[in-house]
Amino acid sequence: MAISMQKMEKFKPHIAQVAVQVAYAGMNIITRVALVDGMNNFVFVTYRQIVATLVIAPLAYVLEREQRPPLTRSIFLQIFLLALCGITVNQNLYFAGLYYTNSTFASATTNLIPVVTFVMATVLRYEKVEIRKMRGKAKVVGTTICVGGAMVITLYKGPVIKLLTAYNSTANYNNILGSKRVLGCILLFASVFTWSSWITFQVPVAKKYPAELSLTALMCMLGAVQSGVLAFICEYKTPSVWSISWNIEPLSYVYTGVLCSAFAFFVQTWCVHTKGPVFAAIFNPLSTILVALLECLVFHDNLHAGSVVGAVLIVGGLYSVLWGKAKDNEIDQRGESEAEYSNNINIVGDVDDQQTAVDIKRPLLQTGSHD
Repeated sequence: MAISMQKMEKFKPHIAQVAVQVAYAGMNIITRVALVDGMNNFVFVTYRQIVATLVIAPLAYVLEREQRPPLTRSIFLQIFLLALCGITVNQNLYFAGLYYTNSTFASATTNLIPVVTFVMATVLRYEKVEIRKMRGKAKVVGTTICVGGAMVITLYKGPVIKLLTAYNSTANYNNILGSKRVLGCILLFASVFTWSSWITFQVPVAKKYPAELSLTALMCMLGAVQSGVLAFICEYKTPSVWSISWNIEPLSYVYTGVLCSAFAFFVQTWCVHTKGPVFAAIFNPLSTILVALLECLVFHDNLHAGSVVGAVLIVGGLYSVLWGKAKDNEIDQRGESEAEYSNNINIVGDVDDQQTAVDIKRPLLQTGSHD
């Protein structure tokens, strides 16, 4: 029982990241439908962050009341910039790009995040890459394979798998809006850069403010304020966009606010703090597989061979990167153990030396006292 609990504890970050990707896959489908039905992306991001704040702020206040560090002006400014980068700018770029393209393509572009994050973390020395070692090669090759697999899913359809052939839906939500497709691609690629920056720059902030729930609550709250200001500036001539249509919109606000902001941001922050930025980013390819499957089931799109080939590549690349990360962690833990053992030896040696010196001096002092 103790061994199984230790294994569960070891794989907690992995399980949490898989759950986040499942939530993101559902978000791509639900949000795409709502956007096509007329939901405003600026207002959507604002309402989403309001819901997320209402969910996670009470938990942060209760659970981290005693361990929450003081919020200095410098830390607040850094959290403000994190919210601006990872919520306000990133999400508005992403959902605008999602509207102009489709769910599978938007999800596939997020698979560039591991590459951009890997480069950023390496340049900033948050991530170690010993390219001559097998573990370093595994991380580089695995990340490349993940991206390649995601691109195969998007760019190569291949023949339809007859066993899973579905009928065509009359409501096709995956039509690309012709002339707007290039703009959508640019917006999605820009969102990749901002999301990678958010993951990377969380590392120093999380160390200065090691209260994951409170940090997530602050980012969601600031993101809601920032997004609200942006929405007001962009849509001040059409106040009707703030009204809630009682169709799929409320579901998209609650679903994305609770699962994709409150829960997902907490998990991402926690994983970045415990496992590093590349570990948090490398799970993104999983959502592409899930979106492709969901589009087949929900929108009745056909499943093509390209999706299967891409999925196999993504899983293989993911395993390669995680293997490299696991080897890095083993070496780090071994180094810490050796350093701790060496320190203990030095302390014992110093105590023995001091005791020997006292034993030598004590008779002299005693003799002197008799004189």
